[in-house]
Amino acid sequence: MRLVKPNWVTHDGSPIYSVDIHPDGKRFATGGQGGDSGRVVIWNLEPVLNEEAENNSNIPKMLCQMDNHFACVNCVRWNSSGMLASAGDDKLIMLWRLAVGVGVSTLFGAKAGVETWRCKSTLRSHSGDILDLAWAPHNPWLASASVDNTVIVWDTSKATIVAILKGHSGLVKGVAWDPIGKYLATQSDDKTLRVWRTNDWGQESLITEPFEECGSTTHVLRLSWSPDGQYLVSAHAMNGGGPTAQIIDREGWKQDKDYVGHRKAVTCVKFNNNIMQKPTNRGEKNEEKKTMRFCCVAIGSRDRSISIWSTPLKRPLVVINEVFLSSVLDLSWSSCGMRLCACSMDGTVVFMEFSSEELGCPLDSVEVMNMKERMYGKIAQGGCTIIETPELLLRQNSVPVPSAVPANPVTTESLSVSQSFTNCVKSILPNSVVQSPVKAPIDKQIETRMSNGKRRITPMFVPPPPETLDSEPGKSVPTEPFSSTSQAKSTIVIERRDEVVRPPQSNVSNISSFSRIEEPSTSAATTSGPALTLKRKDPKSSTTTTTDNDAESQSKKAKSIPVERNGHPVLFPSLKPKAPISLHTGHYTVTVNSDHNLYHMQVYEETSTERLWDQYFGYGVTGLASTTAIVAVSLEDGSVHIFYTTKGARATPPLAPPSPIARLVAAGNMVMVISCYGDVRVWEITQSACRLICSTSAAHLVTPGMSILNCTLYNGMPHLAFTNARAYVYHIEMGTWLLIGDSQDPVWRWSAMNALHNPVVMGNRKANGPVAVLQEGLNLVAGMVMPPLKNPNSIPCITSYLEQQVLVSKILGSSHEYVHWLLAFATFLVTHDGLESRLRIILDELLGPAHSTAHKSTWDPDILGVKKHALLEDILKIMSSNLRWQRLYVEYNEQLEEIKKL
Repeated sequence: MRLVKPNWVTHDGSPIYSVDIHPDGKRFATGGQGGDSGRVVIWNLEPVLNEEAENNSNIPKMLCQMDNHFACVNCVRWNSSGMLASAGDDKLIMLWRLAVGVGVSTLFGAKAGVETWRCKSTLRSHSGDILDLAWAPHNPWLASASVDNTVIVWDTSKATIVAILKGHSGLVKGVAWDPIGKYLATQSDDKTLRVWRTNDWGQESLITEPFEECGSTTHVLRLSWSPDGQYLVSAHAMNGGGPTAQIIDREGWKQDKDYVGHRKAVTCVKFNNNIMQKPTNRGEKNEEKKTMRFCCVAIGSRDRSISIWSTPLKRPLVVINEVFLSSVLDLSWSSCGMRLCACSMDGTVVFMEFSSEELGCPLDSVEVMNMKERMYGKIAQGGCTIIETPELLLRQNSVPVPSAVPANPVTTESLSVSQSFTNCVKSILPNSVVQSPVKAPIDKQIETRMSNGKRRITPMFVPPPPETLDSEPGKSVPTEPFSSTSQAKSTIVIERRDEVVRPPQSNVSNISSFSRIEEPSTSAATTSGPALTLKRKDPKSSTTTTTDNDAESQSKKAKSIPVERNGHPVLFPSLKPKAPISLHTGHYTVTVNSDHNLYHMQVYEETSTERLWDQYFGYGVTGLASTTAIVAVSLEDGSVHIFYTTKGARATPPLAPPSPIARLVAAGNMVMVISCYGDVRVWEITQSACRLICSTSAAHLVTPGMSILNCTLYNGMPHLAFTNARAYVYHIEMGTWLLIGDSQDPVWRWSAMNALHNPVVMGNRKANGPVAVLQEGLNLVAGMVMPPLKNPNSIPCITSYLEQQVLVSKILGSSHEYVHWLLAFATFLVTHDGLESRLRIILDELLGPAHSTAHKSTWDPDILGVKKHALLEDILKIMSSNLRWQRLYVEYNEQLEEIKKL
């Protein structure tokens, strides 16, 4: 074991209330007090682990410092994707993201560092200090515990509240998610620990006995679940008058064990995220080596000590006494499981590094998943865990098939369901005899001889022998060694065919896909051979017979030329079948896997391993798009299937848009497809109907060699960005594409870079919306180098650029960006001479008609949901800072005051 206490990790002597190691193991975050505000600091972990890096002045120690919280920060927590959540006494939760491609931090409230972390969103709802945070095992849910006696579960992807848990009568000081996703545990000063169900947010268990003698002496009560979900360890508990950490068994919520030894109250508990394993003591030489699997937990206390325990042992692995001068407040394990970090109220942190001989080796993630499946059932794979009345299931299986239903055809789906049913009944009734479904015999194989002498064998499904179907799950069936004497002779009949090429005809030259066809039995269409197939030929090839080499060269030449439709070339490559596919949308997860030559789609709620619904497809899945409202799937046959996310019901029969499909996008309740030929279709899916809201073509926007950089939907309008650094949006009412960004244009790019890097114009504002997303992508493609443009008068260029940004934001309906660019435009006009006329145009539009008949005019007092007079007041504030505009300021300010009186 190696212990390090870096003295450079400090909040200028103020307390550090929380610490957490990043999932990538390269950085860690601390939260606490910082001067007159709350402070979050992100540190480099390399100087902690490596003494040479610590002494190297070129390797930074502090990566970024954020002093944006108005009061002390009590908790910082990373999620698995690298987002940081911070919360504190200002009743706010801030979500931070690393700004990619940005240099030194210059944000308001941030200290200059080598990284820039931007506040993605701020969550407001608690009425008291927030003491603890916990990310759900499946993002993006976040639970927060507060002194207002409540726990709030947030959906951070939409900045909305999922649930508010009310039940505690005291300060809630700790919150922890069950790693299986079924429960949420909270601990409070009201001397209770409550376990909540995540499916309905009802209370599962109320635990009081271990906490009846506890006092409100700790700043936090940070509890923790074991990584296998079997045990929950609380913070401050009492046993015989002494402080303990109570162990609560998931089975029945029993409380018959605890960790004893700390002299003062336990403040925080943290399980290692890994399940560890160690080889047991070896016995005889011929005995098989066995391994012991266990969990490790770290406990911090007000007695300034840290203890580390292994679940199968009765005594701690190690105890570190008086490592701090004050109470231990938070603990964090690294994702590798070999490093532990702790922080204290004395404003310092300690790192401990262990070896595999001391702690053990982390169990492989696949083995962990298999272990959880054995413990909690194979719900994620669609298995059946509980059958309450197996007699009814057996009776259902013995019901004869109605005569109206054909008995011969047996689908793959019915076989899989029947087999699943058989396995479930066998697991409950091992002594019962259950007949396995009989598969139709397959005794035929087709062998086709190609024109070049090669053979093509059509793969056939060969059913497993009956003994494998009847064997118990998990037991292997012994197989006999293969030999000519022990194996019966194969009964499969091989049908040999010769490849037949249809002579080229003018009426089939435009067919763009291979297909099996049926022809009338006339002498003109009859060819030799048992089957008739259509082989694609080059339209420009002659009808004379060619040699095999000529045919191969013609085939290669045809493949190098894009397929054409009505003279229009293929613009974008088509989507190809792929599996597995996984998407996370809101608190839903959609997966597609290949299953017995079928494609199996499953939908889960992210806090549960039990699927909501599933669907099988016979064709390969080429594209998947989902929202909280709908799930859209495109197949290799060109069809698009749309389902409701929560119910699993079809929203409409399969759509057949222009094929093949190059892009599939879903946003809200809308679906967009883009074909390989540039056709764009957008449908709106409601509970009662599906209607087409946009049908256009983007072919004229594409030049040779281009591809799609980004495509999305906003307010039902398609947004397209291409690799030539140009972005467009299709305005449905105007019936045309609008150019909203062009980093290829040196004037546009020069103006954009001058405006965006002008601190006077931009101020502390930042645009967040569809326009910013597309244009930032264009800048990255075009490069951040300023074009060598020598413009003697730059004012008209920047004025035109800012005016364009205002209009684009308005047309797209992005209110946040409209306000941002309008204020930036007004600031630019105020800070430059000779632009009074342009400024008056904005002021007059926002002021409106200042006369008694104003109610009869067509002037709208709102724009995109924002009051125009409120915008006018903001612009007047900007004007008031410049004395040369005092005459214009007084003129419009007096008119605004008079209108307010009316």
